Amino acid sequence: MTENYIQYATGYQKDNIGLLDIKKAINDIQITDDENIIEINKDLNLSIIIGDKESKFQALDWSEVERLYTMLLNGQFEELKKKISEL
Repeated sequence: MTENYIQYATGYQKDNIGLLDIKKAINDIQITDDENIIEINKDLNLSIIIGDKESKFQALDWSEVERLYTMLLNGQFEELKKKISEL
């Protein structure tokens, strides 16, 4: 049974972590360049990180989520920032 887990900045996760895992995660964050990330929950709440700025966004449907991911993958960061600031 998994009691806890961590997702590292490099993209993988580990279950049942200890202090050494936390230290590795902190180190990964310190050496990572600016990140551009979209994280989503089943209820369509998104956390969007562009550079060092994090924004919250409530998508209307899964099609909108796909459009936002497409913008991210195409490097349309300014357009993505504009879209999420329209709320």
